[in-house]
Amino acid sequence: MSILSISPAGAHRAHGADAASREQGALPTPQDVCFAVLDGADPEERRRWTEAWQRAGQRDVFTHPDFVEAEARDGEQPMCAVMAFPDGTEIYYAFIVRPITHDAAGTVLDEELRDLYTPLVYGGPLSADATPAQVDEFWAALREWAHEQGIVSEIIRFTPVERHRLPYSGTLREQAPHVVVDLDGFSEEDVIAALHKSVRRRYRKALEGGLTLRVVRDESGIEDFLPIHAETMQRREAQQRFHVGEDFLRTIHRAVPGQVAYVFADEDGVPLSAEMLILRDDSSVAYIAGTLTEALRGNATTLAAVGALLVAREAGSREHVLTGGITNTADDSLLQFKRGFTRDGDRAYFTGEQVFLPEAYERLSAPAQERRAESTFFPFYRSAPPRTDGPAGPGPSGESPGDREDDRR
Repeated sequence: MSILSISPAGAHRAHGADAASREQGALPTPQDVCFAVLDGADPEERRRWTEAWQRAGQRDVFTHPDFVEAEARDGEQPMCAVMAFPDGTEIYYAFIVRPITHDAAGTVLDEELRDLYTPLVYGGPLSADATPAQVDEFWAALREWAHEQGIVSEIIRFTPVERHRLPYSGTLREQAPHVVVDLDGFSEEDVIAALHKSVRRRYRKALEGGLTLRVVRDESGIEDFLPIHAETMQRREAQQRFHVGEDFLRTIHRAVPGQVAYVFADEDGVPLSAEMLILRDDSSVAYIAGTLTEALRGNATTLAAVGALLVAREAGSREHVLTGGITNTADDSLLQFKRGFTRDGDRAYFTGEQVFLPEAYERLSAPAQERRAESTFFPFYRSAPPRTDGPAGPGPSGESPGDREDDRR
């Protein structure tokens, strides 16, 4: 069976399933543990994926099938692994499978191998009440599936909110910190008081200078948001794949209706800066932000960011995740800016790295062995672009998911 067309027959039973049940790919009868990998391109499996996402109970947009599909590039597959246990517990894991087109020296491959990754911003398995033993069983089933399907490795960007992370069976690599603003039990006054003095001063000067906050909680906010985003991306010379468009934003709204808010800092009714935040059950994330070039020397950026904190608090978020910097360094200028919105906001940010097929991984990495010792790039075989002296296939941009943060911000 090709991974390019996984059907319900691709379901795996961990215990005691007969052949007919396995062919149907059904989720468990009471006596069974069921592990299924669902392909977002198959309508029936897409339906099952959506239902599993709803049962996960966390309203996490980054694992919704529509979002994962929108993040996948040409030739990549949005997929989801679901493991259900007799006690009703489920573990849910959405990811993207991509072809490996060349080795670490950039030489185009003549064999079919793949790996998987989680899309920006955060990913990894979800479960409300899985035990450590159940999590172990999940990872064992996923490794077995990966072996069968020629999946060489995986990389996960884990959330810095610790209670949302399940134990990981691979290697956790700590990257530069991400900033998380604690809002649990905070009043509006508490949020303002927790700002660094310079940020609090800029916030008050923005209001005293006549800037106003405006919050839009539906798709009508896209019209004002996109020009600010586009100008910000052009100014930062961000890669095209980090530019978002109207269709992408509407996909997010459809996936998680009522969970998106745009916070604008306006001057005389004209938006100068904007923050787009996305809510989940009891948390939120600052997804995309931008400011018009003409407003950079003012206080519009600070006003919009503080406004987003207040919206998150009002919505019931226990914490608001500001993510990290543009580069994976502790002294990144954007990271330093975000640190001003809270005290003691640094949180450990990990990428998860797991090799499923060690021999294939070593074979792909060997052609560039001389530079491997100095590299933290994972998977290492993607550390070089394809060579130009042969057929060119789709390849990486020279970035690792663990080495660079989201240029959208």
